[in-house]
Amino acid sequence: MYLSAIDRKILNCIQEDIPFKSEPFKILSLRIGIKEAALLKGLARLKAQGIIRSFSARLNHRRLKFRSTLVGIHVPKGKLKPLVKKIIGYPEVTHCYLRQGKYNLWSVFLYKNGRLQKFIRELSKDAGSKNILNLTTKKKFKLETRLEI
Repeated sequence: MYLSAIDRKILNCIQEDIPFKSEPFKILSLRIGIKEAALLKGLARLKAQGIIRSFSARLNHRRLKFRSTLVGIHVPKGKLKPLVKKIIGYPEVTHCYLRQGKYNLWSVFLYKNGRLQKFIRELSKDAGSKNILNLTTKKKFKLETRLEI
């Protein structure tokens, strides 16, 4: 996919914190060196092309007293599609991946209270599998990506 020099500047700029000001796009457009209307048009086009997946705030789940865990489960091939559909329907699931190996389906789950045990019980039941790994986060080292475009 072709990206113009302006597209690259836009993508590099929006990966940084967006200014919490009354006219954030005006500030960003000045950083990039283009008109605000051109920035908004570029953002809309990049979103329509699927290059920008979303444009939203990232909450600090730890400050909100949520914990994080990586859950791996062995899912038989015939049960994979319906289970994936169910897992990605959970608002607490941030990532869901099919991988090679015994534990072929992995998801990151944010939780508090008793939600984790309920999630694991439902996965086990729906997959027909007791082969589940629950790897609760002990310490976060990095949770952010910035790609130089």
